[in-house]
Amino acid sequence: MELSQLRYFTAVAQFGNMSKAAEAMFVSQPNLSTSISRLEEEVGVPLFERRRGKITLNQSGACFLSYVEQALSSLEKGVQEVRNRNGVQSDALTIACMTDCSILLQQFLAENPDIILKQQRGDLPSVTQMLEQQEINLALTVLEPPGEDLAFERLYECEFVLLISPEHPLSAYEKIDRRQLQGEHLAIDGSQVNRFTFCTAEGKFGQTPIIDYDVRHLDLLLSLVAANRCISPLPLVNYKELRLLGKDQGVVYRPYEGGSPTAYFGIAYHKRHPPTAPGKQFRDFVQSYFQNIDRKYEALFQETTDN
Repeated sequence: MELSQLRYFTAVAQFGNMSKAAEAMFVSQPNLSTSISRLEEEVGVPLFERRRGKITLNQSGACFLSYVEQALSSLEKGVQEVRNRNGVQSDALTIACMTDCSILLQQFLAENPDIILKQQRGDLPSVTQMLEQQEINLALTVLEPPGEDLAFERLYECEFVLLISPEHPLSAYEKIDRRQLQGEHLAIDGSQVNRFTFCTAEGKFGQTPIIDYDVRHLDLLLSLVAANRCISPLPLVNYKELRLLGKDQGVVYRPYEGGSPTAYFGIAYHKRHPPTAPGKQFRDFVQSYFQNIDRKYEALFQETTDN
């Protein structure tokens, strides 16, 4: 059983498609298929179900995958341990973020002090360019970069909500209809909401948003909302994060009536350079970070309700 076979196996399991997996691993599809077939022969049972061009793990494959991932993770840790013992310094993990992720990054560094992190900020075009030119290892984005050589893993999603001052008349409603927003002054976080896309989407509901502020920092956005100068659409998880940290400045949120836009968070990377061990640590941390926010906020909400 070869290491390359195991890596090919995890790639096919991830993409659910031989062609995409072969492209990601920079191997021909016939060679990849042959490698998977030989692996199944060595294991002694089929690991995938093949139906109409799709390939998915069966029960045996899902069981085997968990052990393969553990083995590959242990191998990477072993390599890192040997490097550490011999004074070989790890390369820095370079990332670019489309959003204001300062709180997330601070916690990641606190939990992973051995990782050297270099971070940049950028919009989607600049992040895409950095990835294509391989200037960074990973990008934390809310949109999938368009480059053909780039891969995107969606890690978390949530609904957009409307941040609003408790003094605003619309705060009296449990949900806010888009028609109630007609004529209201809005602020958007330009790192998460594309102005043109947002206006186009709202136009389908017959609305013409009035966007007075396009900012790139949550503190400023919250200050504007808290001062009752505007209303702001924001991913719910960002509000929960600030609420848990006591940085919400007293603003409240209201869901959309009749359907909310969805915010997606994920990591992107160049297909020739899939995440290294530190990159995988960052990927796993991001996913668990958002999930923990949901759990902690639910516990806080339950505690408040009980009291």
